[in-house]
Amino acid sequence: MMRPGEEIVANGAALPVTYADRERVIRTLKAAYVQGRLTEAEHDERTAQASASRSRAELAALTADLPDGLTAVPPTARDVRIAVGMIVAAAGVLAAILLTNPDNILAFMAALGAIATLILVPPITVGLIIDVRHQKRPGGQLPPGPTPSAGG
Repeated sequence: MMRPGEEIVANGAALPVTYADRERVIRTLKAAYVQGRLTEAEHDERTAQASASRSRAELAALTADLPDGLTAVPPTARDVRIAVGMIVAAAGVLAAILLTNPDNILAFMAALGAIATLILVPPITVGLIIDVRHQKRPGGQLPPGPTPSAGG
């Protein structure tokens, strides 16, 4: 990870900070807060600074005192339940609109939102389910087997 002052330069000008750079730092700060490495006030202050940062050195300074490789909190079964609830709610909204008053422009806009939700959320939900199931598995270790004999 880059340390403060180690700007990458392109044609004599610092590379711009991208949305992805800021989001990566904000996820790291959130993970640090969840793990108790930052107080709520520190987290809020650093997140605000990350959103307003103009250089990669400023972003690097926000996480310089945190260990490298700090990652965001993995999804939980609660996240899966929320995603499934969104799918059910969107399907219910769409059904209610189509059955009651499909000619209203507001109903049409709500139907479009429900359709977009039904297109986007299920693949995300499947990913969450896979992640949660993967976390519940043992660490991929093989079951204990017979020990090899030393005098073969």
